[in-house]
Amino acid sequence: MAICNSGNCGCGNRIVSNVVQNMPSGCMDVCVTPICGDPSVLSILAPLIYDEIGINLCATFTLGIDVSTTYPTAVNANVQVISMTYTYGDGNVQITPIVGRPNCYQVTLSNLTVNFAVNLYDSDCRLLGTIPVTAVYLPPATTDATYDEDTNPTSVTLEIFAPYGVSYSGTTAPLTPVLNQINFEAGNNVVTQGLNLYALPKALGLDITSDTITVGLTLILQSLYYAGYNVASGGKIQTPKGSIVSPENTDCMQFVAGDLLDLSIKPLELGPPNCGENLKNDCTPGVSCGDCPATTSTSSCSGTASNFGNECGCSNETTSNSGNSCGCGNNGSNNSSSTSRSGFGLGRFL
Repeated sequence: MAICNSGNCGCGNRIVSNVVQNMPSGCMDVCVTPICGDPSVLSILAPLIYDEIGINLCATFTLGIDVSTTYPTAVNANVQVISMTYTYGDGNVQITPIVGRPNCYQVTLSNLTVNFAVNLYDSDCRLLGTIPVTAVYLPPATTDATYDEDTNPTSVTLEIFAPYGVSYSGTTAPLTPVLNQINFEAGNNVVTQGLNLYALPKALGLDITSDTITVGLTLILQSLYYAGYNVASGGKIQTPKGSIVSPENTDCMQFVAGDLLDLSIKPLELGPPNCGENLKNDCTPGVSCGDCPATTSTSSCSGTASNFGNECGCSNETTSNSGNSCGCGNNGSNNSSSTSRSGFGLGRFL
C-alpha cells in the first residue's frame, strides 16, 4: 500500500509509491539511480478478452470493372477487409443491456458496409492489380442484391458477457453505446475498452465472365478491457539481423561478405643469435657468427666435395655439420641449425 511520507499525520498530498517506499535496506535509491538489468517478472497493461463470439456470412457481389478487358490473364483472387462502416439505431447496429442480467449485452448487427481490397493474380500467382470493392453484409432489406436467407440474412443478434460495460460516444445525454471496429484502415485499426468487432475474409470464387466474386466473411465480436498483470520475463527480445548481401555463392560475394584483408607476412628478425644483420659472406672462416666483426674480407669455401651446398662460406666443414654455429643454412640432412635460420633465403621458399 502506498503511504504518506511527510512524517506527520496531516501529510496531505504526498504519497510515495510502493517501489520508492519499500526498497530494502542498503539498496539504491530508485529516484536517483534507475534499476537496471533484466527483471524476473514484468508488470504489463494488457488488453484482455473477457468474452467473444463469431458468425460466418457469405455473399456474391460485382467487382465493378470488366476483368477480362482490364486484367485478361486474371484467374485467381484473394481479399482483405480494409474497413467497415455502419450506423446505430433500428435496422442498423444496436447495443442493449439484457434486463435482469446487468453483465451481459445484446448486440444486433445489420447493414454492415464492408470495404475490401481484392487482389487479382494470373496463373503463375503474379499480382496483376488491387481493386477496391464495397459490399453490404447483413443487408437491411430482403430485396438487397447480397441478401440470402441462409448465408447473408438481414440481421443477427449476439449475446456477450461484458462485465465492465461498454464504450460510449460523447459525454452528454443521450449516451449512445458504440461498437469499435478493428481493421486495416490507417488511423482506425486499434482496440478499445468495451466491445470490438473485426472481420476475416476468404475469397471462395471468382467469375471472370460475370465479373463477380464470392467472399466468405467471419465476424468476431469481443468484449475487451485493459488490466495490469505480472508475467514471467524471459529476457529482452533478440532481433535477428538481416543481411543485404546476396546469398549467391561466388568468389566475389564470399570476399565482400568476408573479413578485411591484412598484411600477414612477418618482418625479418634481425640480431643474435641468427646474425641476420650480417651477410653470410661477411663471416670470418672458422669464427662463430657471434664473434663476427662488423667488416671482414670475403673468403670462399675451401671444403671438400662432400661439403657441397654449404652456405656458410666457411672452410673445413662436412655434411654432418650438426654443430654449425654460423646460423647459416646447410643443405646437409643433419644440419640441426638450419631450421633456426630466419630471413635469409626467404625467396627460395615463397
